[in-house]
Amino acid sequence: MLWPAGAVLLGTLWSISSQDVSPTEFFFAGALLALTIQAYIAWSRARSTRIPVWTLVCAAHFVFYGLAIFGALRRSPSMFDHGSDLSNSVLSEAMLVGIVGLCSMGTGRIAAMHLMGQKSFRLSFLEAEGSRTPTRIQTLLLLGILVNIFGVPFFGTVVWNISMIVFSALPLAAFLWLVLVRRLRKLSQLDFLLATAFLATRAISGAKFNASLGTVVVPLLLVGVADVSLKRKLPWPMITAVACLILFLQPGKGTIRHEMSRGDVGLGMTDAVVRWVDVSISSWGDVFAGRAPLDEQLSATSSRSSLLTMTGLILDKTPDTVPYQLGSSYPLLIKNLIPRVLWPDKPSVNVANQFFQVEYGLTDRQNLMSVSIACGFEAEGYMNFGWAGVVGVGLLVGSVLAIYELAFFSNASTLSAIAVGLALLPGFLTIESQLVQYLGGILQLAFTAGVIFHQGKGKRLSHALPGATQTERLASGSSGAGVWRGSRG
Repeated sequence: MLWPAGAVLLGTLWSISSQDVSPTEFFFAGALLALTIQAYIAWSRARSTRIPVWTLVCAAHFVFYGLAIFGALRRSPSMFDHGSDLSNSVLSEAMLVGIVGLCSMGTGRIAAMHLMGQKSFRLSFLEAEGSRTPTRIQTLLLLGILVNIFGVPFFGTVVWNISMIVFSALPLAAFLWLVLVRRLRKLSQLDFLLATAFLATRAISGAKFNASLGTVVVPLLLVGVADVSLKRKLPWPMITAVACLILFLQPGKGTIRHEMSRGDVGLGMTDAVVRWVDVSISSWGDVFAGRAPLDEQLSATSSRSSLLTMTGLILDKTPDTVPYQLGSSYPLLIKNLIPRVLWPDKPSVNVANQFFQVEYGLTDRQNLMSVSIACGFEAEGYMNFGWAGVVGVGLLVGSVLAIYELAFFSNASTLSAIAVGLALLPGFLTIESQLVQYLGGILQLAFTAGVIFHQGKGKRLSHALPGATQTERLASGSSGAGVWRGSRG
C-alpha cells in the first residue's frame, strides 16, 4: 500500500499548496518519494540490517528537497537579492542536487558494501548479560539527568565539544541501551526510574534551554526506531506522533526564544514548557478560527526543513558571482579529529558556514559570532566543484554510511552496538550540515562511545542468554543471519 499512499500524499500536497508548483518540481518530488519507498521495500525484503538507515536518509532528502517545494518559502535568503523570489527553474535545479546527491550516496553505499562483501563485524561493546545493568550505564543516565536540569557544563571552553558528547550524546546511548534491554528482561526499579527521569528531563531541557525542538523529539523518534530491530516494521504510530508534535510546537519556537532573550519566561523547571505549549495552542487556535492563514503557520516548519532556497542561491551565484572553492574547507575534516584540548587554536568547523554566509549575502561579517547557517553538504559540494562535487561528496558519505550500517546494525550486532548506532543516527539524518560538521561530529561521537562502552574480550557473552526465546537471542546479537531468516515466518 506504500505506492498508492505515496501517490495520495503527493496529490494532497499539490492540491492544498498555495504555491505555483511546476510539473518538473512535482516530478522531482515524486522521484524523491519513490526512492524512499523503494528503499524501505528493499530493506524489508533483504533483512540484511536491523535498522532501515538508508530509508531514513532517503526520507530526510524527501523532506528537505521534495516536501519543501510545497511550502511557502521561495524567497532568496541573500540580502544581495533584496527579498526577491527564486525562479522555478532554479528551485527545480536545487531539487536535482538533492536527487543526484542521494543517488550518489546510494552508489557509494552499494560499492562499499560490495567491497566489504557484506561482512559484519562484531564490535566489543557492553552486552546484556544477566539481570544487572552495568554501573557505567546508570552513571551516564544520572549525568544526563543532571545536565538536562542544569545544562551542559564548560560552555565556551576548549573542552566544550567533548563536554557535549560526554554529557549529552552518551547518556542518550545509555538510555537507548535500556530501551533495548527491556525486551530481554524486566528492568529493575532503579533502571526504570533513571530512564523515565532522563526522558522527562530531556523534554523539559529542550524547552528550557533555547527552545530546542530536536532535543524534545529525537529521543522519542529513536525509541520508536529501536523497536524496529525486533519488530522489523517502521514505528508508524511513533513517527506520526513525532510529526504532529513538530507541527504543533515549531511555529511557536521563535516566539519562545524571543521571550527568553527578553527574560519574559520564568526560570522554573517547567515554565518554558508550559509557555511553549500555551503559545502553540494560541497560534493554532487562530488558524482554526480563521484569524491566521494555514500557510503562514506551516511556513515556520517548512523553513526549518528545507534546503531548496540555500541550494538555489548557490546554484544561482556559482561560479558567476562566487568562484568554485575547490575544496578549500575540506582539510578541516582531518583537523577536526584532533581534540581541541590538544590544539586550543584549532580552526572552528563554522569556517565553512561563515564563508557561505558572508560571500552569498546571508549574514554581515560582524554578526558571524552569533549566527551560523549551513547549506547542506551536497550544495557545499557544488559550491566547491560544481556537479562533480555533488557526486563526489555523495560517494564519500555513502561509503561511510555503509560502514556505519554494517558496524552497528548488522544481524550480528549486540544491543549495545545498536544503542550506540542509534545515538549516532541523528547525525546521519542532519543532511543540512556542511561536510566537516556532518562527518566530523559523527566520528568524534563514535570514537568517544567506543571508549566508554568498550568491553574487554574476556567479558564478552559467548552464548545466548539463559532461557531466551529465539527472538531474544537474535536481539542479544548471539544468533547469525541464517537464524534470523529462519524466523521470518
